[in-house]
Amino acid sequence: MQKATPTLARRYLSKLLANVASVPVYLVMEAILPRALGPQMYGNYSFATNLFQQLSGFLDMGTSTCFYNALSRRQHETGLIAFYLRVSLLVAVVSLAVAALMQIGPVGGLLMPDVPGWLAPLAAFWAFLTWWGRVLRSMNDAVGATVPSELSRSVIALLAVFALVGLYWLDILNIGTLFGQQYAMLAATALGYWIVSKKAWEERFGQGGRFSLRLDGDQTRAYAREFFDYSHPLFVQALLTFAMLSVERWLLQWFDGSTQQAYYALAQKVCIACFLFVSAMTPLIMREFSIAWGKKDMEGMGRIMQRFAPLLYAVAAYFSCFSAVEAPALVNLFGGEDFAAAVLPVQIMAFYPLHQAYLQLASSVFHAAGRTRTTRNITMLDAVYGFAAVWLLLAPERYFGLHLGAVGLACKTVLVQFVTVNIQLFLASRLIPFSWWRNLAHQFWCLAILLGLALGCHQLTLGMGLGPATSLPRFICAGVLYTMAVGAAVLLLPALAGLRRAELADMLGRFLRRRRRD
Repeated sequence: MQKATPTLARRYLSKLLANVASVPVYLVMEAILPRALGPQMYGNYSFATNLFQQLSGFLDMGTSTCFYNALSRRQHETGLIAFYLRVSLLVAVVSLAVAALMQIGPVGGLLMPDVPGWLAPLAAFWAFLTWWGRVLRSMNDAVGATVPSELSRSVIALLAVFALVGLYWLDILNIGTLFGQQYAMLAATALGYWIVSKKAWEERFGQGGRFSLRLDGDQTRAYAREFFDYSHPLFVQALLTFAMLSVERWLLQWFDGSTQQAYYALAQKVCIACFLFVSAMTPLIMREFSIAWGKKDMEGMGRIMQRFAPLLYAVAAYFSCFSAVEAPALVNLFGGEDFAAAVLPVQIMAFYPLHQAYLQLASSVFHAAGRTRTTRNITMLDAVYGFAAVWLLLAPERYFGLHLGAVGLACKTVLVQFVTVNIQLFLASRLIPFSWWRNLAHQFWCLAILLGLALGCHQLTLGMGLGPATSLPRFICAGVLYTMAVGAAVLLLPALAGLRRAELADMLGRFLRRRRRD
């Protein structure tokens, strides 16, 4: 007998709690690595791992999204899982082959300038394990096994950070031991996801739910056609995305070297920490989009977008505005004095998570609807103005650029994403019923209010004499005041978080009734 799937709210709560639990783990890891490796090696590590992450994304070519959508609709088919395991093996083989090619002196020197060639195979294997873990995690979401999956991830992440702290405390943390620790963590996480998926599938489909990974020739050809039909329009998109994201980091490395690479990498890490809270929801909403599209429920898809897009933006803005204002404290916490020049890139990149939520939601609409050609065309347009922007901001003056280093790449990343995401949102609003203009206006006034509150709390704590801008006690106090101020603003103006006053009153009423029962 098939078991009931946990509700969307319960699955989101499990993901959110797992992401909340992972924030201290993430902060500890990112506070240790720049200090242990130093700007030069940290920049090399970031550049090499980013290069192979982009290669894994290119080799994916949207097949993981096809796998997720197909499994969400046909959860009884273990043949889908068996087929995609074979695709994953192909991604691993090609990634390692490219890393081997980079051991040829001229090739490695061109593709990874001033970066040791031996980092390539280490980074390639790391990137594959990272990508494969995301695939297995999405598989759990597709079959409704989110809760045990996130529990497994949290436990392994906690153990991994203890191992990292131990290596640092024993003074043996270097690039080699770091990769060893990362391999162990990623492999254990992937194994945990796999065990959860297998157990959940067999439990949900009972005695007849034997988990078989065998495929005959007809099944293989049928799945290959399905994935090809879905993904071949994405080839151009995947190629352009790979080229753009790799080239911009390559230009930064070529023109400015590993130190500027490290500053940009640190800025990226800070913005990823901001996005952890929002990223918990987007895979689950994508699943709901896919199911609603299967039922031809366009109104339902519109309600989901209109309900969650402003809320997720507000959550991202809450963290982004505070991070931008408190960048000196964050840089001091993450990197120390050696990374003092990274403050401005961190301030700019802090706004990157704002539109990541919108990007994933809008992309989910197109992927759920099978409109992959639309995302391909948007990517082609993005490549044109994106490359123009990256060259203008990174190239030296003799090549008609502004030569802004990590600051320039941060500006390009945030501004280009703003334009591209709003183009995607506009096109999505032509497909499902929701208001593009209302969401566009919300982006500006929500950001203005939260940024004003963050600046006010920053200046207030400085005026109270709690320490300089880099002081940790002052930073914590500013965070508490800012959170209280944002909470009050939402109570006074529920639309700030995309809520109606009646919805907020209902939420508060249910919370108070539950407290009385407790």
